[in-house]
Amino acid sequence: MGFWDDFADTTKQVFDYTGNKADELVQKGKLKYRIEKLSYQLRQQQRKLGALVYGLKKAGKENAPLLDECMGQIDVLVDQLREARSQYDSVGGSKKIYCPRCGFENADYALYCISCGQKLQEDEGEKEPQPPVE
Repeated sequence: MGFWDDFADTTKQVFDYTGNKADELVQKGKLKYRIEKLSYQLRQQQRKLGALVYGLKKAGKENAPLLDECMGQIDVLVDQLREARSQYDSVGGSKKIYCPRCGFENADYALYCISCGQKLQEDEGEKEPQPPVE
């Protein structure tokens, strides 16, 4: 093979590698958005359950079917969140965040340390997450 053949082959390898990395980044961005959105929905549903329990208790009433329905919706969101996190972790190049308090290795989407509860990232409040820009 001549110089130009080697050059063309190397260039093709670089473009293939770059394309694969770009695909990974897009996939990770979409998954991270899904994780953030599911986390937001889960927090909203948990608040709804808390308000429902409080309201029922204050009124001296019980409504087990309504509580069961609300908890079922939370269970679905927890399962979806677990699956999305698993998919995110399986995409190549996942980085970790180390807790400044205990040093535990957390996924880069974690807001709080799984080990000690230390806040890891600045929480942007209770805004609904925005989709990634492509």
